[in-house]
Amino acid sequence: MNNRKPEFVMTIIGASLAALGILITGPLLLLILFAATASSMDQMMMSSDDIIGITFGAGFIGLSLVLAIAACVFGFIAAFKMKNGTPAIKGWSIALIVIGALCIFSYGWITGILFLISGIMSLVKVSNEKNHFESF
Repeated sequence: MNNRKPEFVMTIIGASLAALGILITGPLLLLILFAATASSMDQMMMSSDDIIGITFGAGFIGLSLVLAIAACVFGFIAAFKMKNGTPAIKGWSIALIVIGALCIFSYGWITGILFLISGIMSLVKVSNEKNHFESF
């Protein structure tokens, strides 16, 4: 079994950055929702375009919050599964690659790059382990 310390460290850093993303996007979403409800009480000040813009912005931030929560949870689980060397490392590596790709295109490109690199490194090590044992 190969040592997976670099993958573990990169995944922990990525999951920690995702947790930081939760701490940033959560209050931001609450602030936008509070501003929307406070201004919706006075219908004279908001046009329909303003309501559409606030709804779109809140939806985008809400989607980023959900993705940050998923990245944080899957990141920590995958990191400790890789460290323990469970037989399902290939599945967790693919999950990291998918979550990393989604993170790049939404809220956190640094988190996404860390997840992508650690997932790809882990997949390469899994294939090297199989080739090593089959040729023996």
